[in-house]
Amino acid sequence: MSQLNRCWRLLATAFSFALFGVGALLLALLLAPLIRLLPWSEVRRRQLARHSIQRWVWLYVRIMRGLGLFTVEFDGVDALKQPGVLVVANHPTLLDAVLLMAVMPNATFIVKAAMAHNPITCWIVSLAGYIPNDEVGVELVEKAAAALRTGETLMIFPEGTRTQGDTLTLKRGAANIALAANCPLLPVMIDCQPMTLRKGEPWYHIPVRAPHFVLRVLPLMRLEALVDRTQPPGLQARALTAALHRGLHHELNNRLHHALQNKP
Repeated sequence: MSQLNRCWRLLATAFSFALFGVGALLLALLLAPLIRLLPWSEVRRRQLARHSIQRWVWLYVRIMRGLGLFTVEFDGVDALKQPGVLVVANHPTLLDAVLLMAVMPNATFIVKAAMAHNPITCWIVSLAGYIPNDEVGVELVEKAAAALRTGETLMIFPEGTRTQGDTLTLKRGAANIALAANCPLLPVMIDCQPMTLRKGEPWYHIPVRAPHFVLRVLPLMRLEALVDRTQPPGLQARALTAALHRGLHHELNNRLHHALQNKP
């Protein structure tokens, strides 16, 4: 039965990847042109595009859960809808952005540059106002900070890519954005047991059982409590990155300890 279940999940995973591609194609070919034709302001068109993407992604997550590919537990995600905060999360699997998009209906995402240059997804990225991460460092920070100053919610993976092995390594980009926008950070701990779709891992490497995801929103991190604003910007970014690393690392260790205690 276990082998049969893994075979089913392998087929369902292949189907889900194909479904995601079809969904992205339909959004690009049908929805994007329709939204561009609407006689609305750019802000309203962008909001409609983001809500449409979020509804599709939420349906996609429900389909994958229905196929038995994974289970997911959302904890405190209503906080992700508050304006003017920088949402930061660790990035263990390929599905992290999808799960976050499913619960963030009007957020600005910093996305892979490949999505902005792909002939299918480039229309979605442009229409939704997502920010590609191939911008020059200063330009990326300023564009992201400008979005936060207008009250938008911004989401970034401070590792820059999926977690390499078991080591959580954060870059200072998220801290630089928060400092430039003078906004709080809202950390999200993402855990997946057993691990799947890691960096460099082929999609067809199916774990022995369906993974369980936990997305837990941690307490808000306010700049005034974590950094000395009289210090040089580089030291401020270093201190803020270290505080973020401590918070995420502590929560991940707690999850690992809990998983080991409950391991059959």
